[in-house]
Amino acid sequence: MATPSIHWTQEVPALRRPVMLLALDGFIDAGNAAQTAAMFLRHRWTAEVVATFDHDTFIDYRARRPTTVMDSGVLRRMEFEELQVLVARVEDSPHDAVFLLGPEPDMRWEAFCATVVRLCRDLGIEQVIGLGAYPAAVPHTRPVNVTSARNIASGEVLPTTSEVAGYTGPVGAQVMLQHRMGEAGIPAVGMWAEVPHYISANNHPSSALALVDVVAGAFGVAIDTTELQAAARAHEEQVDDAVADHPEAAVMISRLEAHHDEGGTAMQVPSGDDLAAEIERFLSDRGGE
Repeated sequence: MATPSIHWTQEVPALRRPVMLLALDGFIDAGNAAQTAAMFLRHRWTAEVVATFDHDTFIDYRARRPTTVMDSGVLRRMEFEELQVLVARVEDSPHDAVFLLGPEPDMRWEAFCATVVRLCRDLGIEQVIGLGAYPAAVPHTRPVNVTSARNIASGEVLPTTSEVAGYTGPVGAQVMLQHRMGEAGIPAVGMWAEVPHYISANNHPSSALALVDVVAGAFGVAIDTTELQAAARAHEEQVDDAVADHPEAAVMISRLEAHHDEGGTAMQVPSGDDLAAEIERFLSDRGGE
């Protein structure tokens, strides 16, 4: 299999109706939800690396500098941030998983999209699912909502997600890739967890859990998420402790809860950057403990 700008490290096993999971570290991943969900699924399904992208082609070393390991005056090795292709057999599912993980390309997005489109064709990818998350005016005391948007080649909406009502603005490489896949006839859907804006700078395991649950539905399997559930509960307790010490936060969250419970779908993000920063500092301190 010869795909430009991709270095194959081992032979790809036979794949059953593969679905690609896409999670690039870049724009936008509030609460680190997409990266957490992708790494959780990678390890849960014991995915193996089969290829890496040529970092000279897509990575700006000044933005993502390589690191070195020196020992006793000897330069032992260089390490680069890599875009990786991984595969995993998903038991009890009609689909196997192909992961595309790593840093968002710094340049040559059109060449990157063309490379991934060819990769999808070579591997027989049936559908692509992109993972993401964005800060939203939602309370942490309610279930995480996951929104989705599909390309022109995809006719189905992922279950348990709501469609993006409307958006005009900047996008990351994942959305551009989803668009180019649509032009190439490859079904792709992007999904984003809504992370409470006032804690979006910290890890938000509840949003990662919501993304994993949607992926499980797409693959038609049950996934043991005990670890993520425990992390989500612990994090929610920490946020509750922080809010208890800040009456202004309690008032803001009550407003968000009322709006949510009334079925509201759009709300201006309440002001309170200083308050949000204080809650985030509290969570960071608790995380260090």
